[in-house]
Order: sequence, then C-alpha cells, then structure tokens
Amino acid sequence: MIILQIIILVVLVLIIFWQACLIFVSIQGAPTVYAWDDAILDTIQLAKPKAGEILLDLGCGNAKSLIMASKKFGVKGVGVEISPYCYLKSKWNVLASGESKNIKIILGDLAKAKKDIKKADIIYLYLLNQVLEKIEPMLFKTIKNDCRVVSLAFKFKDKKPEQISSTKNLGIKTSNFLYKK
Repeated sequence: MIILQIIILVVLVLIIFWQACLIFVSIQGAPTVYAWDDAILDTIQLAKPKAGEILLDLGCGNAKSLIMASKKFGVKGVGVEISPYCYLKSKWNVLASGESKNIKIILGDLAKAKKDIKKADIIYLYLLNQVLEKIEPMLFKTIKNDCRVVSLAFKFKDKKPEQISSTKNLGIKTSNFLYKK
C-alpha cells in the first residue's frame, strides 16, 4: 500500500512540474508547440545544411529538429531551452537517439546562448512573431556573416527574408523564411 502511495505521489509531482513548466514558458511568450517532421525538414533544408556545420535551435523543445538535422544532414546541433521540463525531455531524446556526441542542450535563454549564436552556421527558429521581434536586433548583431537563419511559420518584423518557401505544419499551409545577415 505504501509503494502505491509513493508511486501516486511521484506521478503527481511530475505532472505538477510538467504543468508549471508549460505555464512558465507560456508567460515568457514561448509556448511549447511541436512542429510536424516534414515542416521542420522543409525549414532546415532552406538553409542548405552541410555536414559538420553547427545548427542552433533556440527553443529546441524536445530536440526533434536537432536529432533529425544531425541524422539527415550530418550537422552538429546546439539546443537552447528555457523550460526545465523540455530541457530534460530533450536531453533524454538526444541520449535515446544516439546523437549525444553531436548534440548539446543548454538550459537557459538567448543571453545564455550568446557564444553559441556567434559560432552557429544555421539558426533554426519556431518562435512566435512577438518573440522574434524581441530577439531580432541582438540576433542579427551577434551572428557571423555567413550564418543562415531559418524560421518556421513566423517572421521577423524588420528584417526581410532572402527566400520564402511553403510547407504544411499542424495541418495548415504555412511558410518558411530564410534570412541572412
């Protein structure tokens, strides 16, 4: 009986932790929404990744984009995640995928990832317009000259995309945007 009570308590604590993390990131303006695999690949392909390049995902969620890019294109991945739950989930997913030698996950925000932003060849974004607007000035000042920035579904306010393509995500036709410095 005591074991059952402990199991129920652990499950409840995990559910509360998960929900608290979802509320926290939603308040930050970055709700957790997972994109379709094809939409992620369509967006990353817009950057024409090459093996060995560094792909940075700001708000990496479950690290699916990093795992797919590492396996399909041979890139090295860096994920930045503000949600403690999604951070732990992405660390687990990277480990389970066998890609831990190619992918690093950071718990934190944009400021914590500044040195990784400077090294990135490609930056993948699936962030709301208001978040992109907030990070736009710092991001384009920080990236190196040949860095390609790709965004799924959402676009920057002031920066004009170099290229736009179409994809389908979450059952809706949407766009991918490619930006350069």
